[in-house]
Amino acid sequence: MGACKSTQFGCCIAIDHDESIVLNKPTGKEIRNGPGWFCFPNWWEARVVKSIALQNNQFIIVKHIIDPNDTGKSHSQHDIPLMKRITTTEKDDLLTDSEMKLIEIIRGPQIYKRRNPYDHISEIKSMLNLSSTQYVIVTDKGTGVKRVECGPQLFCPKPYDEIGEIQNMYNLSSTQYLIVTDQSTGERSTVTGPKLFLPKAYDQISPIYSYVVLNHTQYCRIIESRTGVMRIEKGPKTFALGPYEALMRIDNHDIFDIINIDTENAVLVKNLDTGLDELITTPQKFIPSFTQKFMEIRNLIKLAPYENMILIDKDGQHILKNGIKDKSFFIYPYQQIYMQQWSNDLKKDHRSTVQVDRFDTRNQYMDYEFLVRTADNVEIILDVSIFWQITDLYKLVLVTQDPPEDICNHTRSEILSQVSKYNMKEFMELPNSKLISSVNSDNNDSFYESRGVNVIRVEVLQKRCKDPEIQKIFKQIIDEKTNRIKNIEKQEAENEIKLRDLNGQIEAEKLVGTLLKIKKENERQENQADGIAEGSRIQNFIANLGDDMPLEKKLQIYFDVQNTKRLDLLSQSKTTLYLTPKDVDTKVINLNTMYPPNATPIPTDVKAKISLDI
Repeated sequence: MGACKSTQFGCCIAIDHDESIVLNKPTGKEIRNGPGWFCFPNWWEARVVKSIALQNNQFIIVKHIIDPNDTGKSHSQHDIPLMKRITTTEKDDLLTDSEMKLIEIIRGPQIYKRRNPYDHISEIKSMLNLSSTQYVIVTDKGTGVKRVECGPQLFCPKPYDEIGEIQNMYNLSSTQYLIVTDQSTGERSTVTGPKLFLPKAYDQISPIYSYVVLNHTQYCRIIESRTGVMRIEKGPKTFALGPYEALMRIDNHDIFDIINIDTENAVLVKNLDTGLDELITTPQKFIPSFTQKFMEIRNLIKLAPYENMILIDKDGQHILKNGIKDKSFFIYPYQQIYMQQWSNDLKKDHRSTVQVDRFDTRNQYMDYEFLVRTADNVEIILDVSIFWQITDLYKLVLVTQDPPEDICNHTRSEILSQVSKYNMKEFMELPNSKLISSVNSDNNDSFYESRGVNVIRVEVLQKRCKDPEIQKIFKQIIDEKTNRIKNIEKQEAENEIKLRDLNGQIEAEKLVGTLLKIKKENERQENQADGIAEGSRIQNFIANLGDDMPLEKKLQIYFDVQNTKRLDLLSQSKTTLYLTPKDVDTKVINLNTMYPPNATPIPTDVKAKISLDI
């Protein structure tokens, strides 16, 4: 831009090709575009403005304003003829005044030069770049009509367009759907996937829902909100709900399991038409109809032979179920199980109870603890165990609500009547059989019979004083008795051991004597046998020496032979023996020289092999 040159009558300004000059004349405003020199009087106001360069994704909004002081004079040839004039009351930054105006959108790419000096030009704005999955809702402020512009495109709004937020199209998978409400007509429709859904301008879109998935054991109830018609869908199945359909919700559930009715399970339902309850026991895959309301599943009740139950019907009558006759059964409508609350604590004061609906007719036992007072006013705690049995269930139900409590209270009453007759020492030493003799059921006591029970046996488990000091003294007495009994038992055991020892020694001596007798008899018999054998041998030796030799000579020969054998044995030993002639009389004889050749030969086992150092 050139500098302003002043002259006598005015100024001259040089402007470039991308510039314009706005002249404020007394008759109005005028605009002239460059390049060139422009001269004007000094009393005119001049303002140089730049041209606007727009990219291909940019635009500006031009508001053409008519000069309020316009008197109808013609404008310069550069003025834009105004073809359309509008009036608006919309709260928009471009349409907030009440003047007559005309709005124009100038899109790039181009160099925009101002053509009307009264134009209001907005700042440069960017067009909307919509991808292939995006859309925008546009409202025409002039007519109020809405339309949808979707990608892919570079969107430039029209002069009176109001643009909403850019939104993504709805990408629905094969298991998704949504409900579309046309706000212009009020009609609703279901759009199911797989699909890339583009809403219309007046569509109201619900959240994306997943298909209802039912397996082979499930079902659901569906209600049509326009007609009120209901239907049941049974699996296996996947489906989308219609635009006016909804799942019926019962007890915070909208998908229900199909009920298996078999020999072990039945279903109690209420008929909504008649209001009556019905028990369905026929085996089937059961789904309640629209006129049936599911109440509960009732299991088959099984009773052991020793178990009994009582049912109460709608008239209040008691129905006995015996485990022998009624081994299994269902509880039919308007019947309920009769139950009692039995005390199960040690003191049987009904503070801690257990619920009983099956009555066991076998022998049962329970422990009971209570306080008694002797004649000398000593408090003693008794622990007893009571064995009892139910004999008549009807009487039990009609007379008592807590049989253990009644039995224990009666037992305590009978024992108290006995305890009051004795002092502490007598009571502690009293046999248990005498203490509980009046408690058992065989004493013509109508108490147990009226309640349908039988007390078989009562046993006293423990007696102890309530006062610790008295209990300590009593314990010392018991300990002394126990020690005395223990010492007596110990002495008797020692005596018995000694007696058994003596008896053992006596038996051992007897056995030793018998053994000696047997040994002596055996030795005698052995010596007798040896003597007989030796005598027979000597007799044979002497007989073989001949009849012509005298007996004395034969005996001498026998003795000499024996000495020779002894010397032979000594000679075979490795031991050296030193003897004097006085110590031994040794004769070595040769039997062969003592007899003539025709004499009887000597025995072959006799040899003279003796070598002695004397």
